[in-house]
Parts: sequence; structure tokens; C-alpha cells
Amino acid sequence: MQKKIIALALAGLASSAAFAQSNVTLYGRADYGYMIRGDQDGGSPNVKQKNEFASGIGSGSRIGFKGTEDLGNGLKAIFEVEYGISMDASATTGTTGAASTTWWNRHSYVGLSSTTLGTLVGGRLDGVRYGIFNKYDAFGGGHLGNFTQMTSQVDRANNAIAYISPSFAGFNAVLAYSSNIGNSNALLINAQEGGNSAANVAGLRNKGNDGDATLMTANLNYNNGPISLAADYEIINFNGGLDSVDNATARAHDDVQVYTFAGSYDFGVVKVAALYDNLKTNVNSYGRSLATPVGEADVDSWFISASAPFGKFLVKATYGETENDNVRDSKGRKLGLGLDYNLSKRTKLYTGYAIIENGNGAAYNLSPAANAYGSTANGYGTQGFELGMAHTF
Repeated sequence: MQKKIIALALAGLASSAAFAQSNVTLYGRADYGYMIRGDQDGGSPNVKQKNEFASGIGSGSRIGFKGTEDLGNGLKAIFEVEYGISMDASATTGTTGAASTTWWNRHSYVGLSSTTLGTLVGGRLDGVRYGIFNKYDAFGGGHLGNFTQMTSQVDRANNAIAYISPSFAGFNAVLAYSSNIGNSNALLINAQEGGNSAANVAGLRNKGNDGDATLMTANLNYNNGPISLAADYEIINFNGGLDSVDNATARAHDDVQVYTFAGSYDFGVVKVAALYDNLKTNVNSYGRSLATPVGEADVDSWFISASAPFGKFLVKATYGETENDNVRDSKGRKLGLGLDYNLSKRTKLYTGYAIIENGNGAAYNLSPAANAYGSTANGYGTQGFELGMAHTF
């Protein structure tokens, strides 16, 4: 199931009656398969081949509940709660706390939806930019072939609120804000949240929201028949981050600004898409005066993608590059190839191959998780093969 922007697939909630004038739907995805990865060329030496059965290769296994209540006059109360699950373990590190759990919160929200005024929701929301990457990539934010894992992302934001406008002549807009995005995001900045510590550290006191990483998003979309376009602007502000020596990198950054543009055209026999993205960080005077100054980032990323149906088969391909102009032009190129076989509308078999080419000191690694940022901690190797099965319900 392809991730939607902020997971707001609000129109036509196919649901079963639970209470009078209230509808609730149980949905999910069960995904399990096999991966083989290795042949690393840009990171630690002597990386051997890794073989494993794993949950969520094609897309994260999950279970969710969503519902709506008709309040009259075109107004509805809506909610959705979605949990990630592991198909092959009794516990997982899907949460950010010390304790492991078999379920973890992917996203959850509650809000109001009006046919004429739009939709307003609040909770833990999927990142808008993250959704754009996954929408226009033929691999949809999963599989070893996905390109999103090469980029720095706010995949989900805590403490968030979003407004989604009605569609007018094919256009609609999304405005979102988070007062503290939380600490589970794959940003290119260590300890990026800079949350305040409970006690004084080196004479620094807690100062309200200082250290909370806020996020502001403005997104415009156009959808008309075979044409789909998206433009997005986001800014993450670290608000000082006076907390501890451990989070010095968070205190050294003032903000991150991102511009994203994407589009696709469905010819029927083939659907083609392209995306361009620029991410820049701004380092404050504290970061520049450190014994080892914190470097700024200016990262350009792009990809082209295509998918073509042939009967029950779907052929997919994505090729892209990400390059940091401020770090020796370090770059990573990735090619992903995939093939799905639909046993039914809800069940499919899939296979795929992906390869990364690192240059100028880059060390990206393969991961089927779109929020992995290609790191050695979350990925492995630079060539990989996958085989699996997914069922959605």
C-alpha cells in the first residue's frame, strides 16, 4: 500500500458499521521476504555478504484503524491510528524508547473534514516531503530499489497539525506545523532534536521550547487525469537547543530548508515520474567556533522513475543521485529494478535488484526502509537482491 501524503486517504473510507452514524475500518499489510546484500564499495572494508529473511521488505508490515462519523452539513469527524508490526520477531526496536515493543506508532491523528472547507487533523503525521518522494518513486517507499533511503528525511513528525484544502480545478494545498518533530527522523544531523535535558548542564538552563525542532511545511499539488505535479517548501528550526554537550551538533544548527519539485505522467502503457530536491543546513556562530567546526550541507537529489503493467506483472525502475556540494561533492548513485506479480488485487509476489555507486567519500548502503538515509547503521552493502510476498487487507 503506497504511502499517501500525511496518510490522508480520506475520500471513500470503505468501512463497516460499528455504532450509529459511525464507521470504523481495520486495515493493514503483511509483508515478508528474503534479502541478500553485500559487495560494499564505499564504507567499511571487508563487508561480507548478508542473507536474511525479514518483515516489511516491500513496505513496512502494519495494522491500522480508521474511522469517520457524519456530523451533518458535509462535516465529518475522522481518525486514524496505524501501528508498525514485525512479522518475524517477538519484539522490535521500532520505538525510540529504551523498551522494545511488538507494535509502534507509525502515525495517528484525529480531526474534522468538510467537503467545502477542507480537512484539519492533529497528531503524529507522515512527513509531506517524505510522502512526495514515496509517491513519485515507482517503489513507493519500500523494496531495495527505493530512492528515498538515500536522502535525509523527516519521515514522521510528532506534535503536528495539518490543513488539507479542498481540490479546485485540480489544485490542492497542504499546510503543516510541528512544535517538536521528535527523535525518530532520518535527518542528516546527529541529535537533531536537541531536546532540553531535565537538569542544568554546563550552566545551561531549560528555556521553554529552546531545543525543540519545529517544522513548517507549505505544499501545492496538481492532479488532472494522467498529470500529477507537486511543489513543497519546508523549514526546520532548532530554536537554540541549549541542552547538553552530547547534543552539541543540535545547538550548532539554526535551521534546515528544503525545496522539492516532482511530477508524473501516466501514458497508460507506462507511467514516468521525476523529482528534484535541494536541502541546505545553516550553521550558527557556535557551530563555526567549535574546535572541529560543524559543516554546512547543500544536498541536491534527483531521480527518474517508471512503471509499466503487463497483464498481472508490473515492471518498475528508478535511477537517481544525491550529492552534497559542501562535502567534497560526495555523491551516491542508485539504480533499482523490480518486478511484481499480482496474484489478486490484494496479494502479490515481488522480486528486485538494486545497486549503489559511491563517489568522493560517500558511503551509502542499501536498505528497503525509505527512512534509512543509506547509513551503515541502517543499511548494508551496495548490491542486493530481494524476493517476497505482500498481502494487504
